[in-house]
Amino acid sequence: MSWSRLYRTILCTALLAAVLSGCGFKPLYRQDRDSDTVPQFAQIAIAQPDDRVSQQLRNYLLDILTPYGAPDRPSYLLEYRITESVGSVFVTRSEEITRNNLQLSVACYLRDYRGGVVVFSLSATSQASYNVTQADYANLVSEKNARERALRDAAEQIRLRLGNFFDRQQQRQTKS
Repeated sequence: MSWSRLYRTILCTALLAAVLSGCGFKPLYRQDRDSDTVPQFAQIAIAQPDDRVSQQLRNYLLDILTPYGAPDRPSYLLEYRITESVGSVFVTRSEEITRNNLQLSVACYLRDYRGGVVVFSLSATSQASYNVTQADYANLVSEKNARERALRDAAEQIRLRLGNFFDRQQQRQTKS
């Protein structure tokens, strides 16, 4: 590598670092005294489910929001409602279905635990496809796997949106 090329590489790296530091970029899940997003996740109680699919979503949310256990004195209650639909994607000429899409929509409401007022609402939509075969058991397993993937993706979307909400809330408080 020539010296001029090395200097250009160093100069470009320094310029890129200066641009990124000046744009206000900061990691959402940074853990230091200036960022309280992650600790606020630990203040969320997640509503009890009504059915198996809701229980699976709750389990994923517990894993990613409160991995150290449910809060003793929560500040927020996360409620959610799931709607699910299955649609055909590929249909052969003989009108045989060979692939389905499972679509999940989750409506979430973050409530103040003491007052019950909704402080933030969001929706997450996730889709997963699976093959349809002649074997009924294989179809059940494929649909179950697609549902789990869609629920995991929806839980991750919820976590990201909650993180953005808490980050914006913290920025408003520091400006005030």
